[in-house]
Amino acid sequence: MRPLLILVLSIALTAFSGCSSCGKGASEDARTHVSVSIFPIYDLVRRVAGPDADVALLLPPGRNEHSFDPTPKEIATVTKAKLGVMVGLGLDPWMEKLLRDAAPKAAILKVGEKVPTLKIKDDPVGDEEADKARKKDDDDDHGHDHDHAAEGKGAVDPHVWLDPARARTIVRAIGEELAKVDTAHAADYRRRATEVDASLEALDKEVEGRTKALKTRGFVTFHGSFQYFAARYGLDIIAVIEPYPGSQPSGEYIAKVLSVIKKKEVPALFSEPQLDPRPAKILSDEAKIPLGVLDPVGGGPETDSYEKMIRYDVAQLEKHLR
Repeated sequence: MRPLLILVLSIALTAFSGCSSCGKGASEDARTHVSVSIFPIYDLVRRVAGPDADVALLLPPGRNEHSFDPTPKEIATVTKAKLGVMVGLGLDPWMEKLLRDAAPKAAILKVGEKVPTLKIKDDPVGDEEADKARKKDDDDDHGHDHDHAAEGKGAVDPHVWLDPARARTIVRAIGEELAKVDTAHAADYRRRATEVDASLEALDKEVEGRTKALKTRGFVTFHGSFQYFAARYGLDIIAVIEPYPGSQPSGEYIAKVLSVIKKKEVPALFSEPQLDPRPAKILSDEAKIPLGVLDPVGGGPETDSYEKMIRYDVAQLEKHLR
């Protein structure tokens, strides 16, 4: 009798455990899951979502936002998503493909389509000679398969989130999309969106005051991420070493940029944490100017909120442009 009793108890415990697991799974499935491509948008989404939705970041901090191959872990995360939030505008096409494959029923919000956009400058050092050098680079790259081919000459600049004013519009769009996907918590999403909007409004005013105090208005970036930021605060990006993601500037183009740096007495060149710093370091050494760091994506210890990321970048500009 004892072996039979043990068998019955074992079956009962297994059934109970299975039912508990099923109940937990059903509870988890009832929650709203949101997947987001890059950190600054993720930070805004998670704050609007609050305790009413589970928000997952797909691109690990420090990785390049333009190209990313999701791991099985990220793919498994996306399968639960009821909403996917991405930038669009050619920046994160990997995200849309992932959503289509892993969560075909999920709603998709492309925040870049909610705000006014700017085009990537065809002439990133401001004269015809540089544009010819840029065209030569395009011709040399013709026929090669780039993940960011959409960001060629005349393409839309996707780095819209780096303007806090545009970020405010993005926050409102996030609140409305969450309210649409999860109507039970619609009022809470809209309330929190209003709170985040107020924080970004204060940030915008702060940055406007701090950038107005900069002695020098012009600087050089290695990658073309900061056009929206510069336009918002009246700064001048004198040159961009890599205006198109993945492009390799020619020696002629680099020589022209170095000439402009010396001619205009540019005080600093800025790289990004997501890029290999060595090419920028070589250029800064050649130009005999300091190399700073501007972070367009954040997610690190010093940039673990949208506001902290923007303030970090302002502090970098203050350090080198004063």
